Amino acid sequence: MHQDKLSESIEQMRGLGDLLVPYNSPRAPTSNEEEISVLKTRELLVDGYEVVAYYTKSNFETHFTEVFQVYGKNSPFLPFSLICKMAKMFLGNAHLSLVELFRGNRKVYCWAVNVDATGKPIPSPYEMEVEECTYEGFRYSYMQPNQVNFY
Repeated sequence: MHQDKLSESIEQMRGLGDLLVPYNSPRAPTSNEEEISVLKTRELLVDGYEVVAYYTKSNFETHFTEVFQVYGKNSPFLPFSLICKMAKMFLGNAHLSLVELFRGNRKVYCWAVNVDATGKPIPSPYEMEVEECTYEGFRYSYMQPNQVNFY
């Protein structure tokens, strides 16, 4: 996928994510998630890899949480450079956290960032133990799957 086309797809997914905020937990029942998840998911071709990307945004009164998930459509793992590139394209490069989990036989890379009402990234308002990591100058927090509530 050409870079301009990829940027356009990300912009569209983020725009739809903004529109769906009232229908996401905690503003709406978590049971809504299954019905609207198809609207939050797209297949993309990035650097020669077929990936499935998912983006959602939730309103928690004091802040918003944006979540970007990606996994290989036809491969169990993706290069870390690719998932970092995509995370930065979707969420920026400040205060990001990463959780990795398996769904079926594929590793799902789940990135999140908390933002204020203006969309500015903020440190996580939740107290939790994280591992601070750096990859090629990109800083992020790494969490274990049992530290995150996936509904």
